[in-house]
Formats: sequence, C-alpha cells, structure tokens
Amino acid sequence: MIAQLGLQQAKSARAREGICGATISSLAEVGYAETSIIRVAHMAGFSKGAVQHHFPTKEDLIAATVDTLLLRTVQRKDSQPASVEMALMDAWQRFINTSAYRALMEVLNASRTDKALAGRIADELVDWGKNLDQQSLASYRASSGNDQEVVMLLNMTRSFMRGLLIQEHYGVDQPTTQSYVKKWIELIAPLLELRAPV
Repeated sequence: MIAQLGLQQAKSARAREGICGATISSLAEVGYAETSIIRVAHMAGFSKGAVQHHFPTKEDLIAATVDTLLLRTVQRKDSQPASVEMALMDAWQRFINTSAYRALMEVLNASRTDKALAGRIADELVDWGKNLDQQSLASYRASSGNDQEVVMLLNMTRSFMRGLLIQEHYGVDQPTTQSYVKKWIELIAPLLELRAPV
C-alpha cells in the first residue's frame, strides 16, 4: 500500500511538473492573457479535467508555475566564474535571456492589475527578492567596501536586463541587446569583486 502511494505521488509530481512546464511555454509564447487551462492542457498532453484536478483555476496554475520559475533562479554551488564579467554574463544568459524569465515577466506584469493574482504570489516574490539579495552578497563584494552597494548594483543590473527583454518588442534586435548587456557589464564590473567560494 505504501509503495502504491509512493508511485501515485511520483506520478502526480511528474504531471504537475509537466503542466507547469507547459504553462511556462504558453506564457512565453502567447502571454498571460492567452494562457488558459485549455491551452496548457493541450500543450501538456492532458485533458482539461486532468489539469484542473491538480490546478482547479488559472490562478492556482499560475501561482504554482511562479513557484517553479522562482526556484530556477537559485544559484548553482558547483561552479565559480573566473571574473565578475563572466558571472554577470552568465546571469544574463542562463537566467534572464530565457523563455522562462519571459514567462515570469508576463506574470509579474499581469499581477500589477490582477489583485487576486498579486495576493497569491506577493509573499513568494518578496522572499525571492530577499533570496536574490543574499545570493548577491554571498557572491560579490563592493570595491568600495560597502555591501549595500552590492545589493543596489545587482538590483540595478537585473532591472536593466529585464528592461532589455521588454525593449525587444520594439524593434531592438538580439545583437544590439547583447552589445547593451556587454556595455553595462563593462561599466559596473569595476565596482564589484567576486567573493572566494565558501
């Protein structure tokens, strides 16, 4: 009986993972407004009823997907970049310039006016922001010696990079975006130093 329960839990976890993956793809491809339970069910290869078994409403689906998206921003402990420039470029390439991050931005934008959605994800977003600040402090120190500058510079960097993703909708091509990222990194890298891994 216990083995059966374990198999059922594993199957349910795989289904939820697949549904959240399809939701991320839908958000990135067609945006928040067009992402529906029916669309996600089709993309995930499930019936609408199967999706609603796990996520009864779109709000439930999006909240669970946000949890998945926020977890992917946790830094790997197994690699240490050789320079500040490489670390910041890695953050752009692995976390921000991705369809998953575009999906997250769709939800963040929708939550600005959808108060119910905002209420569902607000605590997770606050925790995520605090976690990112702690990651920044664990990875970098300011050349000035003021740790608050680390938090400020990394938040400015993420804000700048998010803005570049939005700007793509207005005719800025990938090579231009890449040149902007490189220039930004060139400007702030002298203000930061990598901490030695613990």
